[in-house]
Amino acid sequence: MQSSPADDLPVVELENVSVSGAIPSQVKKDLLQGTSALGIGAVAERACSFLANILAARLGGAANFGLYALSISTANNVSAYAAGGIGSTAIRFSGEHPWGSEGYPTLAKVLAVISLLSATLAATVLWFGASPVSRLLGKESFTGVLRWAAFSAAGIILLECCRGFLVGQRRIKALLLLSGTVGIGYLALLPAMSRYGAVSMVRSQSAVTIGAVLLIVIFYKALGLGSPKSSHDSKPMGPLLRRVWGFGAVQLASLLSVNAAGWWLTTLVARSDTTMVQMGFFAVAHQLRNMVALGPSLLTEGSLAVMATSDSKLNKTPDNVMAMCAYISTLVSLMMAGVGMILAPWGLTHVYGRNYAAAAVATALALTTAVVHMGSAPMSARLSILSLRAFGGINTAWAIIVATLSTILLLHGGNAAKGALVYLAGHLFLAILQIHSLNKSGSMPRGSIVSFVTGVSGALMLAGLAWIRDARAGWSGLTVLLMVVVLSIAVAIMIAIGKRHNWLPGWQTLRTFLLRGISFIRQQPPISAE
Repeated sequence: MQSSPADDLPVVELENVSVSGAIPSQVKKDLLQGTSALGIGAVAERACSFLANILAARLGGAANFGLYALSISTANNVSAYAAGGIGSTAIRFSGEHPWGSEGYPTLAKVLAVISLLSATLAATVLWFGASPVSRLLGKESFTGVLRWAAFSAAGIILLECCRGFLVGQRRIKALLLLSGTVGIGYLALLPAMSRYGAVSMVRSQSAVTIGAVLLIVIFYKALGLGSPKSSHDSKPMGPLLRRVWGFGAVQLASLLSVNAAGWWLTTLVARSDTTMVQMGFFAVAHQLRNMVALGPSLLTEGSLAVMATSDSKLNKTPDNVMAMCAYISTLVSLMMAGVGMILAPWGLTHVYGRNYAAAAVATALALTTAVVHMGSAPMSARLSILSLRAFGGINTAWAIIVATLSTILLLHGGNAAKGALVYLAGHLFLAILQIHSLNKSGSMPRGSIVSFVTGVSGALMLAGLAWIRDARAGWSGLTVLLMVVVLSIAVAIMIAIGKRHNWLPGWQTLRTFLLRGISFIRQQPPISAE
């Protein structure tokens, strides 16, 4: 018997939605449970993948693992361009066509068509491009493994689309099954296959990604993914297919411009120092930035479907969800980045080595960028729904600013700190344009600008103090004390803002929601292929 929406996250009780702009408690619950499940799945999958890579590197040796890493990196790049951000596209349109609606079966078909075409394109390009790429690298022996990586490229696209669809539709059971299958599959196969060479490792990676998606397809009814409506009641495919293609095209254009600007910046940082020490500092700084961004990025991803809802009965709920997510992302990023900036000189020395203490300023700037980027990420997601043209134009403007500043500051000599400063300036510019565009359309709820400015101002002050600490070693104790004071004041102000606008759930509420999420997962019935 097919499951109903109640088998996954409960639907919003529309009659309880206030037109005043408050977020319904049911929506908050859905957001927290959905993000928690997404976080559990992501952490489990990435942890298993990380452990699998470590074991594979040890068992297979550096040469085999290096060739495997090159192949998968190539597959990732090809799939990114062929798919055009299909994961976020699936999440975005799931908000408009949730389970049970007339557009749901149509959306599922459209995403299946696009993902299969994109996967075929990626596999074809990499299969026939394997030989030229191998010659470019001066290693024609790589052709075989790169051709097998074509199947990995296809699997990555299918996996991204499937995950995005499950996140957008809030099908927690299916999402956890998908993530668990991928993580356990990597852990079981990659280390074992590493003994037989890079080709076997790439084959196993392809089998895991494609197999995980096939598992979801086989058990789609048991997982509550089947539509309750007949095919005669569904919407026609043509109009929705054109909309999804159009959104994907803008995503791809933005991806191309952003990647090009990022590549130019990274190239100039590497070019500025023949020893590559500054490039090492730059890479470490942005690894730490990505760690700070992990949690907030999951929140943005989990909320995209709610922000994309077109139900007029929800009134301003999508805008208020954006404001709440932006606030939480800014607060969490600020606390993590602030602690990271304070401990940077000691942490870098003990984790990476004594030489990396010189990366403290670059790290502080990168962590500040994380606060700006994550605080504005929900705004960017909401803008992509309200005005695709503005979204694409602003991202293109970001790429132009980053490329221009990189050329000015780094072309004739630079370092990791200057490179990180360029990224920070670019993201500040991006956030200002996004806020202006949303505010102009009336989609910036009261308090959202103040909370963002407060968090970013605190991060900028901390970065400034980190620079002073680096320049004046004798003032280290005083600057650390000032950094602790600044972080404490900024967090206190942010908490006050959150309480005033009901964006900050109490600890008891958090505990209750998390326990309900865990209870929900445990109470799911076993999957049967009926």
